[in-house]
Amino acid sequence: MNQEKIGIKQLFLMMLAFEIGSAVIFALGAEAKQDAWLAVLIGMVLGLILMSVYTKLSGYYPNDSLIQIIQKISGRYIGYPLSITYIIYFTSQAARISRDFSDLMLSTILVGTPEIFILATFVAVIIYTLRGGIEVFGRMAEMVVPGVLLISFSTWIIVYASGVVDLKQLTPVLGTGIKNVWKESFPTLTSLPFGELVVFTMIWPTLKDNTKLKKVGMTAVLTAGVLLSLNIVGMISVLGPQLYGMLNYPLLSTIRMASVADFLERIDAVVILLMVAGGFFKVGVYIYCAAVGTAHLFNLKSYHYVLIPIAAIIAPLGHVMTKTYAEHLAIGFKFNMTYVQLPLQFVIPSLLLVAAYFHQKSISHRDSKLRQSQ
Repeated sequence: MNQEKIGIKQLFLMMLAFEIGSAVIFALGAEAKQDAWLAVLIGMVLGLILMSVYTKLSGYYPNDSLIQIIQKISGRYIGYPLSITYIIYFTSQAARISRDFSDLMLSTILVGTPEIFILATFVAVIIYTLRGGIEVFGRMAEMVVPGVLLISFSTWIIVYASGVVDLKQLTPVLGTGIKNVWKESFPTLTSLPFGELVVFTMIWPTLKDNTKLKKVGMTAVLTAGVLLSLNIVGMISVLGPQLYGMLNYPLLSTIRMASVADFLERIDAVVILLMVAGGFFKVGVYIYCAAVGTAHLFNLKSYHYVLIPIAAIIAPLGHVMTKTYAEHLAIGFKFNMTYVQLPLQFVIPSLLLVAAYFHQKSISHRDSKLRQSQ
């Protein structure tokens, strides 16, 4: 395949948009009550450990995607089904997150619109962008993400200026106990969103300067963790820990309570568009990586051949995968977290790293013997 290249800044902004993407929709760490922000920070620390695993693994094979690494380490009989598993995982995640945002729009600004229409339109726009390549996708992140962050900060300034914030809602710190905070941090808040960055092992070979890969990855995790934690602090300060955990979209409810001088209010429509922009990059990354993984597995000349077939799967799959929003959340946070995310984000990458270490060590030992014999 033709090798496309992206810059450090583009990669960082893509990773940041990916991490924040759908995470801002949900009441993260709700079981930890007023300590939800702390649970996110602990998840971030564990995410840094995961990031070191991912970057170290990619460091052994800097020019190879995860699918190619699996093939080299595991061989044909293990590598082939494992590679297909990851491709299915990327595709199903794209469908699941597309469904998250279609549900959001259906219940807010596009009430009564057929869900399949929203899904198909959302995915079609992403595919149109990806047809230009990962370089175009990266440049779009470079243009859009800073604007999204600026508007988000401005929105929170409006919330704080409106006088609805009560920081006493955050006390007592550790009132639910450290055990409860830890249960929320691992695996849930480690996996969502930090463990999901395993998908970027498919994109890192396109980086122009891979010597800065670990620094970029760690910075993205730290930045996203702090921003998500501050976001939760704001929501709990306005809504209170009980209401925060009960609402489907606590961020929207928080923003709707903001009003400055009875003039600057009802800015929730802007926030919805910002959230959809984050979802655009998150779903786009999953679709791109599913397409690239398929191309690598079957030795296709270009991943463009499979973009449209994958899109044709994602929209209908997102529509039929669950009947209700409650069922969608239950499957995502319980079944997927234990039986899908944990193995594919934690266990397998760690095993691959150990195997890569011994594989590289054996190669170095063999080369050393060859040099000595000469």
